[in-house]
Amino acid sequence: MNSAGFIKFENRNEGFSRLGLALLLPFVILVGAYVVYQLFLIPGPVVRGIEAFDYLPLDKTVKLQTGNVVSIDISVYQDGRKVELLKDAPDAAEKSYTLRIRPKDLKLKDGRAITVITAGSGILKKAEYNITSLIDTVPPDLQVARAPSVIYQGGGGFAVLRAADADSVFIEIAGRTPSGEEQAFRRFRAYAVADSRPEQADEEPGQAAGGYLEKEESTYCVFFPAPFDIKRDSVFYAVAEDPAGNRSVKALPTRLIMKKYRSSSIRINDNFIRTVIAPLLNETDITDPEASFRMVNEEWRKNSEKRLIEIAGRTEPEILWDGPFLQLKNSKVMAVYGDRRTYYYNKKAVSKSVHLGYDLASFARAPVEAANTGVVRFAGKLGIFGNAVIIDHGLGLMSLYGHMSEIMAHEGQAVRKGDIIGKTGATGLAGGDHLHFGVLIGGYEVSPLYWWDPRWIKTNVTDYLP
Repeated sequence: MNSAGFIKFENRNEGFSRLGLALLLPFVILVGAYVVYQLFLIPGPVVRGIEAFDYLPLDKTVKLQTGNVVSIDISVYQDGRKVELLKDAPDAAEKSYTLRIRPKDLKLKDGRAITVITAGSGILKKAEYNITSLIDTVPPDLQVARAPSVIYQGGGGFAVLRAADADSVFIEIAGRTPSGEEQAFRRFRAYAVADSRPEQADEEPGQAAGGYLEKEESTYCVFFPAPFDIKRDSVFYAVAEDPAGNRSVKALPTRLIMKKYRSSSIRINDNFIRTVIAPLLNETDITDPEASFRMVNEEWRKNSEKRLIEIAGRTEPEILWDGPFLQLKNSKVMAVYGDRRTYYYNKKAVSKSVHLGYDLASFARAPVEAANTGVVRFAGKLGIFGNAVIIDHGLGLMSLYGHMSEIMAHEGQAVRKGDIIGKTGATGLAGGDHLHFGVLIGGYEVSPLYWWDPRWIKTNVTDYLP
């Protein structure tokens, strides 16, 4: 082969290589673009709500929300078994899942298991969550040791409960509105006061005979109200919940007795609008007296009642008071609990309210005593109550002192029964110098009448304290 031929052969090979490269280059670019797209442009998969798998009780509904997911697999592994809960390839950018999980139906045992959630948003974008799930299908033990046989509308009750393996114990009130709709549940927390488990000195820790120490039984005390707006067919329930969400429910043997409260008419005039309502609204010229009065009497009242419930959440977990509560010295009762009021302006009914305390009048700027021992939980301006003090007596029981001209206590202060905390006045929605005295249970005002009665307190509370 001559040199000329050799050179010609090399040129042909080089041309073939360039042609192949030219054909291959678009494919390489396409693959590279696809890889870049998968790695950097496709959002990663998102699964929200996975913390619900931490505990799996007897029956649980788990709600998940996914984003950027094209495949999802959820399985539970226990003792070498795999139980598939979900396998899907969603065709939407976001999707919601509702899973009802009943471990016993799935042949899962109480104890630990591993829940594995795998989600993908593309070939190269995957997320895997390995969750240690505690399966607990046994609800806590619950017993009603003591509860009142009757409770009156506007009154309060005291119950002693015993529960084992409970994370939360409370009284729940359930009923229906006159239209038949389910009423919003109201819960009142019970507080553990003693651990009733016997000591097992001869046993190793956690190894008591029959596994008794596996159940941590405690005694709980709870005050609960029958709020003024309670429905006639309401039922009081004791409820215990464990960390997994299992519930035990017992109906209290407590019969609700509705009461007939009096109604009254109150006439307001322009002088009341100018001297009471206008200052509350920081106005000097009220152009619509009716609307201004309704704003204070209705909207402010609702806001003040909500504030009472918020304050009640900061109660001490023990009883601080002792004996009957004090009434304002040398006072005359000007208004009672449960008075249904209709307000008239220019002979026209313009607003309504229910008075949920006792109005007590003595002389102007009379000293106000703490009705019982406790801790000042609030001291300041409180809507319709004006200058007010709230004393926490423990376990959700509090006393309210409103309309005072002067506050002589501060938040966090420990007070004893009879300590001076302020002076009577006419601040807030008040037409004259007096004290609004209220008793609160869980933030709801109940009639103070019971708490002034030493016999009622002994019969309904102190005789049953652990």
